[in-house]
Amino acid sequence: MKTLFSLLALAVIAQSAVLVDKSATARNNINIGAVYPGDRLLSRSYVYKPAIANTIQYEDFIYRGNASTRISAILATEQGYYTQRPSIWIRSGGLGYPNVTLSVQSLRGYGYYYLIDIWGR
Repeated sequence: MKTLFSLLALAVIAQSAVLVDKSATARNNINIGAVYPGDRLLSRSYVYKPAIANTIQYEDFIYRGNASTRISAILATEQGYYTQRPSIWIRSGGLGYPNVTLSVQSLRGYGYYYLIDIWGR
């Protein structure tokens, strides 16, 4: 009986060790479009806000190209070893347009740090 109980306890421990919360390690990045031959890097920028206690921080990143430029790819990658779980989304413009506005928002009490690349021709 003791052997059966210890085997059952080991099975429960092993099963609980396998379960991992992947949502806690997921990053909210934007990878839209593709970089084709002939495209060039139109803009590379970092947006950064350090954590402030009990504060939600936000920022709009605006890229304005000239009228003949068309965006072919938007890459926004969260930097750093640990994620702070910020949100980033396209507010206006985007692929095929000469401009784009990206909105970045942190969780309450956290910050954000993104590398934003805009590709086009």
